[in-house]
Amino acid sequence: MRSLIRSQLRLGLVFAGGFCVATVLFVAAIVLVPGLDAQFVAGVPVSWLLLAFGLYPLAITVGVLYARAAARNEARFRQLAEDDA
Repeated sequence: MRSLIRSQLRLGLVFAGGFCVATVLFVAAIVLVPGLDAQFVAGVPVSWLLLAFGLYPLAITVGVLYARAAARNEARFRQLAEDDA
């Protein structure tokens, strides 16, 4: 059981760290390119569009990938537990 908990913790930390790095890169790109706030598409600043269509799909993708990886970890653990029994 401890190995499953450690595995899930490690998986969660890796995914959370990756998401944080990607979020910081998005925000840094917006801060470092100030012209994005001056340009508009359909009345919305381009920087907002980058956040909306960049970060939200990223968050959903990370969540789906994490859920699949966590389920795979649990299935492997369950298989190991059944083999030991």
